[in-house]
Amino acid sequence: MNNGRGLIDVHHHIVPKEYTQTLSKLGVSEGLGVRLPKWSAGKTLDVMDEHGISTSILSISAPGVYFKEQDNALAVARELSRRTNEICATLIKDHPGRFGAFATLPLPDADAALDELAYGLDELGLNGVVLLTNYDGYYLGDPKFDALFAELDRRAAVVFVHPQSPPGREHSHLDLPEAMLDVCFDTTRTAFSLMVNGVTKRYPNVRFILAHAGGAVPYMAARVGITASMLANLKGAAPIVADGMGKIFSVSRKLEEKMPEQLSYYLRFKKNVLPEGPDHFLGRFYYDTALSASPHAFASLLTVAHSSHIVFGTDYVFATEAAVPSTIAGVREYAGFTPEDRAAIERESALALFPTLQ
Repeated sequence: MNNGRGLIDVHHHIVPKEYTQTLSKLGVSEGLGVRLPKWSAGKTLDVMDEHGISTSILSISAPGVYFKEQDNALAVARELSRRTNEICATLIKDHPGRFGAFATLPLPDADAALDELAYGLDELGLNGVVLLTNYDGYYLGDPKFDALFAELDRRAAVVFVHPQSPPGREHSHLDLPEAMLDVCFDTTRTAFSLMVNGVTKRYPNVRFILAHAGGAVPYMAARVGITASMLANLKGAAPIVADGMGKIFSVSRKLEEKMPEQLSYYLRFKKNVLPEGPDHFLGRFYYDTALSASPHAFASLLTVAHSSHIVFGTDYVFATEAAVPSTIAGVREYAGFTPEDRAAIERESALALFPTLQ
């Protein structure tokens, strides 16, 4: 039973039958190498009650709604986004106080995504949006998503970033579950894409939540910082040439793409990351605890994020019910957290992001 003071789970998936039936017709039965699990609202509420979760913010996980190899892929994405968003809205209405939801958008159709954003937030009253880490291999910092982020910034929206299959994985012979390792690196790629390409600087009102404690983001922070320092300290003619070329190429994205890679990196870091530095922008992200509530992850995460930017998440139903108590225990038993830290992680920081859940 909801006691009104329990945990708030920001990483909680639904897999409604309408969704699986559509995917089945497309020949899709897995997400991130995991067979789509059985799901029901009744079982979800039972799990929440058993483990003291008062509210879960629902989302559709990978593989999402866009399948580029299918006929009419964009039309399918539009229809499936609308259907899943309306299912979420119905669950919120039918179970007051128990659910929120992130709206699914039919990317890479940017115009349709803006329409669905307005419908999901204004008409259905959903709590934010879920974006996958890449669409057709384009990471979220790519300019093709700029109009969407401008609107999300205008709305001061919360964006839950969930991993997708990384491009090129079909050529790998790693033979390990995709959901074990690949997802973490795809979140890492898109997080630094957002930073280096200036989304985090241009659109500071967007509140990003990175799944799974940011993947490898905290561990890679120093490496990116060193790279930024090296680029900032380029000597000789290189920075002068780059600055001159940047002024010329800035009038056209196509011209800018012709710039030598090192000079392009220098300009993007100078414009989008410096002088604040990577840690400044990494500290503005929020990070959930899903499948990451361990001393290994928290010790690294706390080097880039304050505890007020860590939020509770379980990854249920893709992570089984057995993962829920271990996640709770991981937060409550970590010696580096104070009681105030735990209160923020379990509930208070989520309420700051989603005040309508009060």
